[in-house]
Amino acid sequence: MNNFIFSRIEEVKKNGFNINIGDIFSRAWDIFSGTAFYVILGLILPGIIAWIIKFILGLFITIPSFFVTDTDDFSDLYAQVLTPIALFGMGLSFFINAALAPITVSILTIAKKYDEHRNPDFNDLFIHYKDGKFGSIFLAYIAIEIIAIIATLFCAIPGIIFLVTSLFIFPFIVFTKLSVSDAIKSSISVLWRNFWQSFLFCLAAVGIFIVGGLACIIGLVVAIPLIYIGIYVFYKDVIGFEGDSNEIDQLGNTNDYQSNY
Repeated sequence: MNNFIFSRIEEVKKNGFNINIGDIFSRAWDIFSGTAFYVILGLILPGIIAWIIKFILGLFITIPSFFVTDTDDFSDLYAQVLTPIALFGMGLSFFINAALAPITVSILTIAKKYDEHRNPDFNDLFIHYKDGKFGSIFLAYIAIEIIAIIATLFCAIPGIIFLVTSLFIFPFIVFTKLSVSDAIKSSISVLWRNFWQSFLFCLAAVGIFIVGGLACIIGLVVAIPLIYIGIYVFYKDVIGFEGDSNEIDQLGNTNDYQSNY
């Protein structure tokens, strides 16, 4: 953990933080407006690739459908899911999603690049397959999913708490040199320090998602990248980047993605 990140985390844990949620999403919208083509690709491209891979695999492996129209279908679905080949198919599907997660996470780095007055390009969608972050993002995706499932199984409240305090896991991995375990612990400790503001941020994000859902698919392809960019702005306001001013609103070195870490 470099000195800047260590000092920022300790400072936030000691003094807390204060955010303006309206301002965060206003700035997120400005960034989205300038990066819409790329961040929307970052959302839909993994889905398209995953669908193609799963379609091909589906010719050889049964991946059960979870679409149920009749309560009597639950027994059939349960029997389907428990077959070894179906369990293998679901596990494979899970790892495919984890392997494609770096494309979606690139929305964060595209947002940062644009925020530093640099123009994003198509190659930015695949930056984390080349910058050494793939393994960490892959493991973090798996860890987040497993922890969230376990926490939710115990009770909905632990699941909600984890989801709220996990918002900075990917930003810590992408923008710092923290390990996956340190990124998880740091995200939880920082956001727990002011849980209610973090929770209100999540409520605002849910509201954006619902509004996007009301506009069907077109609305969601705007809402979801906007939420990701909102997380970037939230992280910037709370943690910031090395080389920023004390107000954490100055632009840092713009040579490459690693220059501020």
